Amino acid sequence: MQLAKDLILDDYYKLRISSKKLSSGRYQVKFFATIQEEKQLYGYVLVEAEETLKSVISRIKKRLKELDYGYECNHLHLYNVGQEPQPTNLMIFE
Repeated sequence: MQLAKDLILDDYYKLRISSKKLSSGRYQVKFFATIQEEKQLYGYVLVEAEETLKSVISRIKKRLKELDYGYECNHLHLYNVGQEPQPTNLMIFE
């Protein structure tokens, strides 16, 4: 996976991402997100080399949408009851 050094996407979530190749062959993607000019977040996601840029961005946006629900954020695990938990390797900070 070859990511652009900095990629800016203009929509509801303004994302800027950059990547760093790790010795394991995976990529550490650092992202900065601005949500409607109000909230600024940053985070990291660990991705495999064969993962596409589109799938990485969709994972980030999906998680940001989940955080946008506010009070429901603490109960996200309830939507997946009975399913095998999927590791996201994604961290978000304010």
